[in-house]
Amino acid sequence: MNWRNLILAGLTGAAIGYVVTKKQTETVTPEKALKQLKEKASEHYRISGAWIMVKAEEKNVHGLPYSVYKGGFSNSSPGTETSHFEFLIDASTGSLLELIQK
Repeated sequence: MNWRNLILAGLTGAAIGYVVTKKQTETVTPEKALKQLKEKASEHYRISGAWIMVKAEEKNVHGLPYSVYKGGFSNSSPGTETSHFEFLIDASTGSLLELIQK
């Protein structure tokens, strides 16, 4: 193996390491998190309005620390009274951590 190949292999490894590290530290945007939640929730609820906080905050959920987005939505199924829900979404993965009917 000559020096050129060694340097090329090192640069390639460094580039791959950078991309993987950057991908692991990225957070889900609040808009994307809300869109995903609305798509899943619309299978069970008729959503008439939804909101999400754009700034993530640190919160313990079930004893574990998370960076979360807080939000909520209204369910207005025909023939029933409108109900309101609040949720917490993991800012790193977009996973729903908590859904509470208010």
